[in-house]
Amino acid sequence: MAKIPYLIRRKNIFYFRFVVPVGFRDLLKVREITKSLRTENREEATHQALKLAAYFRATMHNHKTGKALILNRSEMMASISDEVAYHPTQINAVEPLYVASVDEPTPIYSTTLKAPLLSVVIDDFLARYDQKKKATLTKLNATLPIFLELVTDKPINQILQADINSYFDDVQRLPIRKEAKIFKGMSLREIMVANTGRCVSAGTFKSTYRACVSIFISWAVINYKDQGFPSLSTNGAVYHGERANGINKQRAIRPEELKVLFESEKMGRYAADSKTAHYYWLPLIGLYTGARINEICQLSPVDDILQDEKTGIWYFWFNDESDTAADVDKSIKTNSSKRIVPIHSQLINLGFLDYINRLKIENNNLIFPAWQPRNGKASANASKWFGRYLEGIGLRDEVEGARLSGFHALRHTFITHGLNNKISGVFSLSGHEVKSVDGFGNITKVAAGYWSRGLTDNIQELKNTVEKFNFDLEFYSPKKSK
Repeated sequence: MAKIPYLIRRKNIFYFRFVVPVGFRDLLKVREITKSLRTENREEATHQALKLAAYFRATMHNHKTGKALILNRSEMMASISDEVAYHPTQINAVEPLYVASVDEPTPIYSTTLKAPLLSVVIDDFLARYDQKKKATLTKLNATLPIFLELVTDKPINQILQADINSYFDDVQRLPIRKEAKIFKGMSLREIMVANTGRCVSAGTFKSTYRACVSIFISWAVINYKDQGFPSLSTNGAVYHGERANGINKQRAIRPEELKVLFESEKMGRYAADSKTAHYYWLPLIGLYTGARINEICQLSPVDDILQDEKTGIWYFWFNDESDTAADVDKSIKTNSSKRIVPIHSQLINLGFLDYINRLKIENNNLIFPAWQPRNGKASANASKWFGRYLEGIGLRDEVEGARLSGFHALRHTFITHGLNNKISGVFSLSGHEVKSVDGFGNITKVAAGYWSRGLTDNIQELKNTVEKFNFDLEFYSPKKSK
């Protein structure tokens, strides 16, 4: 069960727990505030805790902005009676906030707290988000604090569409993750001014910054609309590409570089040891399928390496439906990414099916069990290894706009080879959306929707296409499994 912020349980009773921000600890003389909610009902306690958190955070926000001053913890607690704490709807009632005085404290103003702060809503969202979606949850936990800092922690009914649009403009000026450490200790806005190097890519902007905020806003509109969350839109999230446009783009690997990659002594050592077979097979599969690294690494030897009964053709099934390891969140980038790719005869001749049979015998549910999944992603460690391998054999190229620094270069290589050699059907194999079908010409989306075609109906055509890929390389033969 997801952990709810500000909520703890002692025996059967739920308590509200609020960790006092560092800047207020000297003033309140306490590190945290705890208060019994007098209920054993989790749902009721959650509602009360979030309401109380909204009150405390708003009070501190008003103090920080000079609207009111807080004397001490007892006076702060006195402003919320036990009756209010037990009936959270009454927190919206007018409550006095006190100004410090040598004599008796005097109420200086009253306010109605109708809307919680953005930080409270974000905390609630993260606590209630599906904890099984580890990959997305990791992105949300990394992105929403940035969203909060740039929009600022204001009551949700004060968030404007202009705030959202500005946020999307601002995050595009942030540095890529590998270069972020040089800005340690600086605020986000200071970093944006200081950064003159590479910025976030279009892909990161779309799949992380825009996607995460869109998920949060959609949820908040449903769950907090009655408390003032406005109907906001992410349609204004347009990637401008300032200083980042094309900088991080990978390029195809040249023929002479392919020889170094696959014919190096290091690759020979990988092939000679069954314990390093994953280092050997990963780049080979990438070369002959053009598949993305995560599409490959999340493959199941049992459910995704299949043989067509009618033709006997072996194929990869790239999808997000079949079974995989329990700690992997299986995903595909787009609908067109769901596809089959026949296994090239070169891979079969090298013994790929023997490798798969060994995995089945050992009851492995991932094609490369030696690489442990991380944050729900099967390819996280594999991706790091390939980058280090390129650097180790002297192939890493950091030329802006034409980099050779990661596995995606193999995808560029596959597509470039297909286009240069006029191989029809290359985009169907790589999982790009296409408007035409070999033998039929252009087909509209409406027509495609009426076309009932089985998964392997065109497998022979795909096999013929795959076999046209010939890179003229000498590959090491892997060690035969016992």
